[in-house]
Amino acid sequence: MPLSKNRIKQIRSLSEKKYRSEHGTFVAEGKKLVLDLLGNCRCQFLAGLPDILQEIPRLSAEEMVEATPEELKKASHLKTPPQLIGIFYQPKNALEEIEFVGKLHLVLDGIQDPGNMGTIVRLSDWFGIQHVFCSPDTADIFNPKTVQATMG
Repeated sequence: MPLSKNRIKQIRSLSEKKYRSEHGTFVAEGKKLVLDLLGNCRCQFLAGLPDILQEIPRLSAEEMVEATPEELKKASHLKTPPQLIGIFYQPKNALEEIEFVGKLHLVLDGIQDPGNMGTIVRLSDWFGIQHVFCSPDTADIFNPKTVQATMG
């Protein structure tokens, strides 16, 4: 089953915060990034080249579709199309459930550049910071550029 025009449209729409918030999802592109996220986030949809999808257990995503390089290029936000694209559910953390004592946390305010935001998140993980809290005037953590920048 090919990657449908509607699914391509959905993937492309997730570049806008409005649609990410409305659906509670975000897009990740690239084999390494998607495989890392599969271990930590619930995956709604995966589209990838057939040989790449064969490496991934079927239970990893609610839906998996083989795609051609041309279809992935149409769906991608990147200049160089990826071999794998995933739509993931945004994790929800209630403040009441977070253990603050004895853990490192980071609060960000006014970080506007999505690339810088992704770099901060990547470094936070490296330093063992458990949670990153963002003020309303901070770049969206689920912006495709932010998500991409978390990979370095």
